[in-house]
Amino acid sequence: MAHRDIDDTGRAGERTDRAAGRQQGTAPDEEPQPLSPTAARDLFADRAPLGLVRLFEASVPLVLDGEPVEDEERMHADLAGPLHLTPLGRGDDTVLAAFTDRTAMLEAVRREDTAYEELSPEQVEQARASAKKICVSNPTALDARVCFFEDAGEQGDVKCLGPELGYPNLSRLPRGFLGTQNWNDVISSLSWCRFDVSLFDAFDWQGNEFFAPKGCTTPDLSRFGWGDRTASIVNWGS
Repeated sequence: MAHRDIDDTGRAGERTDRAAGRQQGTAPDEEPQPLSPTAARDLFADRAPLGLVRLFEASVPLVLDGEPVEDEERMHADLAGPLHLTPLGRGDDTVLAAFTDRTAMLEAVRREDTAYEELSPEQVEQARASAKKICVSNPTALDARVCFFEDAGEQGDVKCLGPELGYPNLSRLPRGFLGTQNWNDVISSLSWCRFDVSLFDAFDWQGNEFFAPKGCTTPDLSRFGWGDRTASIVNWGS
């Protein structure tokens, strides 16, 4: 899937990223960019229309603003802007919940906080190997970093990201033994994290957003139509 670089352009040879500040436009993004204190607000203040998009084709039901979606192709044709998506529910009742309003998405996620579970070490390992969403009862005990993996089940190449940091363009992030590959359209799973994490299917934290809540596993992104789709990432640090 090709992604268009939609950086805000400043003076010649520079670009201005609303969340990360100004940086050289030709420099590879080998280091994560620090998020500004207002990044969570600024990034979603003015979302660009998507145009043609790839279908999610999740293996769980898709729900848009609380209503089941019977025809995903028609849904995309009727929408002018990007969506904010997150897994909701547990076990066989899990759905891919899509929202046109990000605040409504966050409210729905927080209502599920009471569903967190106490897990034994053995259950933690089983959760990592399963394709199901499982949330822990104490997210503050988890690592502040989130790690992204090439394959499902936290396998393959790995790249970790600390809190309040992001990569705006994964095509500029080297991957592999010799660094001849990159991380664009590669991520298939991510680790538990103390903080909320977002993945985007366009550069510069634009396009559709997949929101991974703090304290919850995401062992197989393809289950939610997000395998090999991510172009930029954020660890919100909150």
